[in-house]
Amino acid sequence: MKRHFSIFLLTIYLFSFTEVKEVLKIPALVEHYQEHKSENKNISIIGFIALHYLSGSQKDSDYEKDMKLPFKAHEISSVSFVIQDLPKSFELNLGQTKKFFEEKNQNFHYTESFINPHLLSFFQPPELV
Repeated sequence: MKRHFSIFLLTIYLFSFTEVKEVLKIPALVEHYQEHKSENKNISIIGFIALHYLSGSQKDSDYEKDMKLPFKAHEISSVSFVIQDLPKSFELNLGQTKKFFEEKNQNFHYTESFINPHLLSFFQPPELV
């Protein structure tokens, strides 16, 4: 059961977040090749691939069909789903909780002032005359 579920999740991931879904467009590629083959008997599969993939996007009469071919247009799509099945009574028992950081009560204060008194003797505020 775990194996089938993991294959299911892998399939959802591959078809949602990668370009593997373009493989599903291969029948459209074959059909479009057959259309070109009926129009031009001399076209080979390599010539067809070169025409559609190596010569850029040419806006001709079948441009809409050309853009439906695999790996021709890129889409950004994502599928988000949440599977949540919690029982009606839910109890979480973590056992002993461990402290990762030790708390210390620090009463830190300086016994001397921050500024050296010798420095203050040179810098004095201006006096009114």
